[in-house]
Amino acid sequence: MHIHARRRSISFSGRTITIKAAVRGLNDKKHTFGLEKVTAIKNIPPTAFKPGRLVFEVTGASKAIVEDVPMYADKVDMNTFTYGGMNSKHVKELEAAIRKAMSG
Repeated sequence: MHIHARRRSISFSGRTITIKAAVRGLNDKKHTFGLEKVTAIKNIPPTAFKPGRLVFEVTGASKAIVEDVPMYADKVDMNTFTYGGMNSKHVKELEAAIRKAMSG
């Protein structure tokens, strides 16, 4: 599964999750982690004024905020995928698939 939104993207292979964030320059910043490192998932739905956030608690992962993002991109850590209302359904499906894989 793959979702692209708000200058970030998230991919789930069935065993690993990769979050990419647009940063200034030519390359994106990328963070990949296995399901075994995920201790919690929190999905905060978007509102009219704030993007939604799919937040992963990842053992040993940095919580440093990505500072060198392009204009209008969200400043959050690499364990967080931000998304707009149009992606809500896809994010819920992705979250369900990740939770199912974690429990199975």
